Amino acid sequence: MRITLRQLQIFEAVVHTGSVTAAADMVAISQPAASQALRELEALLGQPLFRRHGKRLQITPQARHLLPQARAVLSQIEQIESMGSDDELSGSLHIAASVSVGNYLLPEQMSIFKQKHPNIRFNLDIGNTQHVIQQLLTGKAEVGFIEGYCQHAELMTKVWLKDELVVFGSTQENRAESLSWDDLQNADWVMREVGSGTRNILEQAMGKNITQLNVVLSLAHMEAVKQAVIHKMGLGCLSRMALSQELSSGLIRLYETPLELTRNLLIVTPKNTTLTKNAQGFFDQCYALPSL
Repeated sequence: MRITLRQLQIFEAVVHTGSVTAAADMVAISQPAASQALRELEALLGQPLFRRHGKRLQITPQARHLLPQARAVLSQIEQIESMGSDDELSGSLHIAASVSVGNYLLPEQMSIFKQKHPNIRFNLDIGNTQHVIQQLLTGKAEVGFIEGYCQHAELMTKVWLKDELVVFGSTQENRAESLSWDDLQNADWVMREVGSGTRNILEQAMGKNITQLNVVLSLAHMEAVKQAVIHKMGLGCLSRMALSQELSSGLIRLYETPLELTRNLLIVTPKNTTLTKNAQGFFDQCYALPSL
Protein backbone atom coordinates (compact mmCIF):
# COMPACT_ATOMS: atom_id res chain seq x y z
CA MET A 1 0.00 0.00 0.00
CA ARG A 2 1.24 3.51 -0.85
CA ILE A 3 0.55 6.90 0.65
CA THR A 4 -2.40 8.58 -1.05
CA LEU A 5 -3.22 12.21 -1.67
CA ARG A 6 -6.38 11.83 0.41
CA GLN A 7 -4.30 10.70 3.39
CA LEU A 8 -2.06 13.75 3.04
CA GLN A 9 -5.10 16.01 2.70
CA ILE A 10 -6.57 14.60 5.91
CA PHE A 11 -3.24 14.91 7.69
CA GLU A 12 -2.84 18.57 6.69
CA ALA A 13 -6.45 19.34 7.59
CA VAL A 14 -6.10 17.78 11.06
CA VAL A 15 -2.97 19.86 11.67
CA HIS A 16 -4.91 22.97 10.72
CA THR A 17 -8.12 22.24 12.65
CA GLY A 18 -6.87 20.11 15.56
CA SER A 19 -9.80 17.74 15.07
CA VAL A 20 -10.56 14.76 12.83
CA THR A 21 -14.23 15.76 12.68
CA ALA A 22 -13.41 19.30 11.55
CA ALA A 23 -10.82 17.96 9.11
CA ALA A 24 -13.41 15.62 7.60
CA ASP A 25 -15.76 18.56 7.05
CA MET A 26 -12.91 20.54 5.52
CA VAL A 27 -12.17 17.91 2.85
CA ALA A 28 -15.83 16.85 2.49
CA ILE A 29 -15.67 13.21 3.63
CA SER A 30 -17.20 11.35 6.57
CA GLN A 31 -15.52 11.34 9.97
CA PRO A 32 -15.01 7.53 9.98
CA ALA A 33 -13.37 7.73 6.54
CA ALA A 34 -11.07 10.51 7.76
CA SER A 35 -10.10 8.52 10.86
CA GLN A 36 -9.37 5.46 8.74
CA ALA A 37 -7.20 7.48 6.34
CA LEU A 38 -5.22 8.90 9.24
CA ARG A 39 -4.70 5.45 10.81
CA GLU A 40 -3.51 4.06 7.48
CA LEU A 41 -1.02 6.92 7.06
CA GLU A 42 0.36 6.37 10.57
CA ALA A 43 0.65 2.63 9.86
CA LEU A 44 2.53 3.28 6.61
CA LEU A 45 4.94 5.64 8.35
CA GLY A 46 5.27 3.42 11.41
CA GLN A 47 4.81 6.25 13.89
CA PRO A 48 2.02 8.31 15.46
CA LEU A 49 1.36 11.71 13.93
CA PHE A 50 -0.80 13.20 16.67
CA ARG A 51 -1.28 12.98 20.41
CA ARG A 52 -4.48 13.93 22.16
CA HIS A 53 -4.46 17.01 24.40
CA GLY A 54 -7.91 17.46 25.91
CA LYS A 55 -10.36 17.64 23.03
CA ARG A 56 -7.72 18.61 20.47
CA LEU A 57 -5.05 16.69 18.58
CA GLN A 58 -1.51 18.02 18.75
CA ILE A 59 1.13 17.30 16.14
CA THR A 60 4.10 15.09 17.11
CA PRO A 61 7.73 16.01 16.32
CA GLN A 62 7.79 13.34 13.60
CA ALA A 63 4.68 14.79 11.98
CA ARG A 64 6.17 18.27 12.11
CA HIS A 65 8.92 17.07 9.77
CA LEU A 66 6.35 15.48 7.46
CA LEU A 67 4.12 18.57 7.25
CA PRO A 68 6.18 20.78 4.86
CA GLN A 69 6.69 17.81 2.53
CA ALA A 70 2.98 17.01 2.57
CA ARG A 71 2.10 20.64 1.87
CA ALA A 72 4.60 20.75 -0.99
CA VAL A 73 3.03 17.65 -2.59
CA LEU A 74 -0.50 19.03 -2.20
CA SER A 75 0.59 22.39 -3.58
CA GLN A 76 2.13 20.72 -6.63
CA ILE A 77 -1.07 18.77 -7.28
CA GLU A 78 -3.13 21.95 -7.08
CA GLN A 79 -0.76 23.61 -9.52
CA ILE A 80 -1.12 20.69 -11.95
CA GLU A 81 -4.91 20.94 -11.66
CA SER A 82 -4.74 24.64 -12.53
CA MET A 83 -2.48 24.19 -15.57
CA GLY A 84 -5.21 25.71 -17.72
CA SER A 85 -4.49 28.98 -15.94
CA ASP A 86 -1.48 31.21 -16.63
CA ASP A 87 -0.85 31.45 -12.88
CA GLU A 88 1.60 28.95 -11.37
CA LEU A 89 0.45 29.61 -7.78
CA SER A 90 -2.79 28.14 -6.46
CA GLY A 91 -4.26 26.46 -3.41
CA SER A 92 -4.18 27.42 0.26
CA LEU A 93 -1.79 29.58 2.25
CA HIS A 94 -1.88 29.54 6.06
CA ILE A 95 -0.62 32.70 7.77
CA ALA A 96 -0.53 33.78 11.42
CA ALA A 97 -0.08 37.40 12.45
CA SER A 98 -0.09 39.49 15.59
CA VAL A 99 -2.92 41.95 15.98
CA SER A 100 -1.60 45.22 14.51
CA VAL A 101 -0.01 43.51 11.52
CA GLY A 102 -2.99 41.25 10.88
CA ASN A 103 -5.52 44.06 11.07
CA TYR A 104 -3.69 46.96 9.44
CA LEU A 105 -0.94 45.68 7.12
CA LEU A 106 -1.71 42.21 5.81
CA PRO A 107 -5.19 42.79 4.31
CA GLU A 108 -3.70 45.07 1.64
CA GLN A 109 -0.84 42.65 0.97
CA MET A 110 -3.23 39.71 0.66
CA SER A 111 -5.38 41.69 -1.77
CA ILE A 112 -2.36 42.53 -3.95
CA PHE A 113 -1.20 38.90 -3.90
CA LYS A 114 -4.71 37.66 -4.69
CA GLN A 115 -4.93 39.96 -7.71
CA LYS A 116 -1.69 38.47 -9.04
CA HIS A 117 -2.66 34.90 -8.13
CA PRO A 118 -6.47 34.49 -8.28
CA ASN A 119 -6.34 30.79 -7.36
CA ILE A 120 -4.79 31.42 -3.93
CA ARG A 121 -6.96 30.86 -0.83
CA PHE A 122 -5.79 32.61 2.34
CA ASN A 123 -6.31 31.51 5.92
CA LEU A 124 -5.23 34.26 8.34
CA ASP A 125 -5.08 33.55 12.09
CA ILE A 126 -4.70 36.69 14.24
CA GLY A 127 -3.48 36.58 17.85
CA ASN A 128 -0.69 37.90 20.05
CA THR A 129 2.99 37.19 19.41
CA GLN A 130 3.06 34.04 21.54
CA HIS A 131 0.02 32.69 19.70
CA VAL A 132 1.71 33.24 16.33
CA ILE A 133 4.84 31.45 17.52
CA GLN A 134 2.73 28.51 18.69
CA GLN A 135 0.90 28.34 15.35
CA LEU A 136 4.24 28.09 13.56
CA LEU A 137 5.64 25.47 15.94
CA THR A 138 2.56 23.27 15.57
CA GLY A 139 2.56 23.59 11.78
CA LYS A 140 -0.78 25.39 11.61
CA ALA A 141 0.85 28.40 9.94
CA GLU A 142 3.50 28.48 7.22
CA VAL A 143 4.54 32.11 7.69
CA GLY A 144 4.14 34.35 10.73
CA PHE A 145 4.22 38.13 11.22
CA ILE A 146 4.89 39.44 14.73
CA GLU A 147 5.42 42.67 16.64
CA GLY A 148 7.35 41.21 19.57
CA TYR A 149 10.46 39.15 20.17
CA CYS A 150 11.13 35.59 19.03
CA GLN A 151 14.24 33.64 19.98
CA HIS A 152 12.91 30.12 19.58
CA ALA A 153 15.53 27.64 18.35
CA GLU A 154 13.15 26.13 15.77
CA LEU A 155 12.14 29.44 14.17
CA MET A 156 13.93 31.93 11.94
CA THR A 157 13.17 35.67 11.93
CA LYS A 158 13.81 38.49 9.49
CA VAL A 159 13.35 42.16 10.28
CA TRP A 160 10.53 43.39 8.06
CA LEU A 161 9.34 46.93 8.83
CA LYS A 162 9.74 49.60 11.49
CA ASP A 163 6.71 50.49 13.60
CA GLU A 164 6.11 53.24 16.16
CA LEU A 165 4.14 52.77 19.36
CA VAL A 166 2.56 55.85 20.92
CA VAL A 167 1.09 56.71 24.32
CA PHE A 168 -2.44 58.09 24.03
CA GLY A 169 -5.35 59.17 26.18
CA SER A 170 -8.89 60.48 25.98
CA THR A 171 -9.39 64.07 24.81
CA GLN A 172 -11.85 64.38 27.71
CA GLU A 173 -8.99 64.19 30.23
CA ASN A 174 -6.83 67.15 31.23
CA ARG A 175 -3.17 66.21 31.01
CA ALA A 176 -0.04 68.07 29.96
CA GLU A 177 1.08 67.51 26.37
CA SER A 178 4.35 66.04 27.62
CA LEU A 179 4.41 63.32 30.29
CA SER A 180 7.38 62.77 32.62
CA TRP A 181 8.53 59.50 34.18
CA ASP A 182 6.57 60.45 37.31
CA ASP A 183 3.45 61.12 35.24
CA LEU A 184 3.75 57.69 33.62
CA GLN A 185 4.37 56.03 36.99
CA ASN A 186 1.33 57.65 38.62
CA ALA A 187 -1.11 57.14 35.74
CA ASP A 188 -3.67 54.37 35.37
CA TRP A 189 -3.03 52.19 32.31
CA VAL A 190 -5.17 50.13 29.95
CA MET A 191 -2.91 47.46 28.46
CA ARG A 192 -2.86 44.59 26.02
CA GLU A 193 -2.67 41.18 27.67
CA VAL A 194 0.54 39.56 28.92
CA GLY A 195 2.27 37.90 25.96
CA SER A 196 1.44 40.62 23.43
CA GLY A 197 4.33 42.23 21.58
CA THR A 198 2.97 45.71 22.29
CA ARG A 199 3.00 45.19 26.04
CA ASN A 200 6.48 43.64 25.96
CA ILE A 201 7.91 46.63 24.08
CA LEU A 202 6.34 49.14 26.49
CA GLU A 203 7.56 47.30 29.58
CA GLN A 204 11.07 47.06 28.15
CA ALA A 205 11.04 50.78 27.29
CA MET A 206 10.22 51.58 30.92
CA GLY A 207 13.53 49.97 31.89
CA LYS A 208 14.76 50.84 35.36
CA ASN A 209 12.83 54.11 35.44
CA ILE A 210 9.51 52.45 36.26
CA THR A 211 9.45 49.04 37.90
CA GLN A 212 5.71 48.47 37.63
CA LEU A 213 2.85 50.27 35.91
CA ASN A 214 -0.55 50.68 37.52
CA VAL A 215 -2.47 48.50 35.06
CA VAL A 216 -6.17 48.82 35.85
CA LEU A 217 -7.36 46.80 32.85
CA SER A 218 -5.72 44.15 30.64
CA LEU A 219 -7.45 43.33 27.36
CA ALA A 220 -6.82 40.83 24.59
CA HIS A 221 -8.34 43.00 21.85
CA MET A 222 -6.94 46.25 20.53
CA GLU A 223 -10.36 47.78 19.86
CA ALA A 224 -11.31 47.15 23.49
CA VAL A 225 -8.16 48.97 24.63
CA LYS A 226 -9.07 51.98 22.49
CA GLN A 227 -12.64 52.11 23.76
CA ALA A 228 -11.53 51.87 27.40
CA VAL A 229 -9.07 54.74 26.91
CA ILE A 230 -11.68 56.86 25.12
CA HIS A 231 -13.92 56.37 28.16
CA LYS A 232 -11.20 57.71 30.48
CA MET A 233 -10.08 54.49 32.15
CA GLY A 234 -6.41 55.37 31.71
CA LEU A 235 -3.54 55.79 29.29
CA GLY A 236 -2.98 53.33 26.47
CA CYS A 237 -0.08 52.34 24.25
CA LEU A 238 -0.63 50.98 20.74
CA SER A 239 0.82 51.20 17.25
CA ARG A 240 0.30 54.59 15.62
CA MET A 241 -1.13 52.85 12.54
CA ALA A 242 -3.99 51.48 14.67
CA LEU A 243 -5.13 54.91 15.88
CA SER A 244 -5.66 56.96 12.71
CA GLN A 245 -9.46 56.84 12.83
CA GLU A 246 -9.69 57.80 16.51
CA LEU A 247 -7.19 60.63 16.02
CA SER A 248 -9.04 62.07 13.02
CA SER A 249 -12.32 61.85 14.97
CA GLY A 250 -10.85 63.79 17.90
CA LEU A 251 -11.53 60.99 20.39
CA ILE A 252 -7.93 60.59 21.55
CA ARG A 253 -4.73 62.60 21.79
CA LEU A 254 -1.08 61.56 21.69
CA TYR A 255 1.44 62.45 24.40
CA GLU A 256 5.14 63.16 24.25
CA THR A 257 7.05 60.88 26.62
CA PRO A 258 10.68 59.96 27.38
CA LEU A 259 9.96 56.44 26.09
CA GLU A 260 11.72 54.97 23.05
CA LEU A 261 8.90 53.04 21.41
CA THR A 262 10.13 52.20 17.91
CA ARG A 263 10.06 48.48 17.21
CA ASN A 264 10.81 46.01 14.46
CA LEU A 265 8.06 44.00 12.82
CA LEU A 266 9.33 40.52 12.02
CA ILE A 267 8.56 37.79 9.50
CA VAL A 268 8.93 34.37 11.11
CA THR A 269 9.27 30.98 9.40
CA PRO A 270 10.14 27.47 10.60
CA LYS A 271 13.87 26.81 10.54
CA ASN A 272 15.27 24.06 8.29
CA THR A 273 12.01 23.94 6.33
CA THR A 274 11.53 24.74 2.66
CA LEU A 275 8.53 27.01 2.18
CA THR A 276 5.86 26.07 -0.33
CA LYS A 277 5.78 28.18 -3.49
CA ASN A 278 2.69 29.96 -2.17
CA ALA A 279 4.33 30.84 1.14
CA GLN A 280 7.62 31.84 -0.50
CA GLY A 281 5.81 34.05 -3.00
CA PHE A 282 3.91 35.90 -0.28
CA PHE A 283 7.04 36.16 1.88
CA ASP A 284 8.97 37.72 -1.02
CA GLN A 285 6.21 40.22 -1.78
CA CYS A 286 5.93 41.38 1.84
CA TYR A 287 9.69 41.50 2.40
CA ALA A 288 10.09 43.78 -0.63
CA LEU A 289 7.91 46.48 0.99
CA PRO A 290 9.69 49.77 1.79
CA SER A 291 9.89 50.62 5.49
CA LEU A 292 6.94 52.44 7.06
